[in-house]
Amino acid sequence: MSPSSVSRIIDRLEIQLKQRLLIRTTRRLRVTECGQEIYHYALNVISATDDLFSQAENFSNIPRGILRITAPNTLGKILLTPFLSDFLRNYRDINVKLFLTDNIVNIAHDQFDLALRITETPPENMVARLLMPIDYVLVCSINYHQKLPQDPCSLIEHNIFFPDEQKMYSGWSFRNGRGSIRVSLTPRLIINNSDAMLDTILQGMGIALIPTFIASIYLSKGQLQKVLPEWKIDNLYPRNAYIVTLPQRLLPLKTKVFIEGFMQWLKQKEIH
Repeated sequence: MSPSSVSRIIDRLEIQLKQRLLIRTTRRLRVTECGQEIYHYALNVISATDDLFSQAENFSNIPRGILRITAPNTLGKILLTPFLSDFLRNYRDINVKLFLTDNIVNIAHDQFDLALRITETPPENMVARLLMPIDYVLVCSINYHQKLPQDPCSLIEHNIFFPDEQKMYSGWSFRNGRGSIRVSLTPRLIINNSDAMLDTILQGMGIALIPTFIASIYLSKGQLQKVLPEWKIDNLYPRNAYIVTLPQRLLPLKTKVFIEGFMQWLKQKEIH
């Protein structure tokens, strides 16, 4: 809907209610107290309508319809797409629209049924189901051209790759049964894309700290190997992966079976 159409609808609504909903100036738009009340009431009406349709759908006891999902690029590529092959085979009346983006999507505005999010704190106005903590592991290619480091301090002699994250520069803290040590490293290569980072590691160009859910696939295939496996590295990014949905008293059956199936699939695959 165009902005002009929205403006006309709001104008008509203000005339009917005999109340200002928006205060317009040349530089900004501000919602009035009445406008905020109307907005929250409308959200409740929409939620109740969603519940009504969900209830009607669930009476059929057959999950069906279009399931709209959004997720970060890497999480979607590594986890969602392998799961979807089984899901679509098991639920032939469900069609899936998967939208991968590293931007935060407003699932209410863009009409998504659920979202996968990696965050420290899930949004308070939504229902968040914990999938897994995002842990990290230090890895390199099985064909890495140098002798592997024997202790954390030896890492300074190797090509270390960083994501474009400021926290990486603060130093890495290592722990084992004998004590702990903190090492400051200078990156040989900085990459802001997980796929590109993985490609360079697989080519044997260097060592990197990457999420375990990414590394586990390539470790199991024998393409990557752990570096300093006897050392535990403190997590620089204490975040979790969640499935996020809008607050509804009754989830649509298509959404419910997806969430339950995906969480069970993660447990079976021991992905963490």
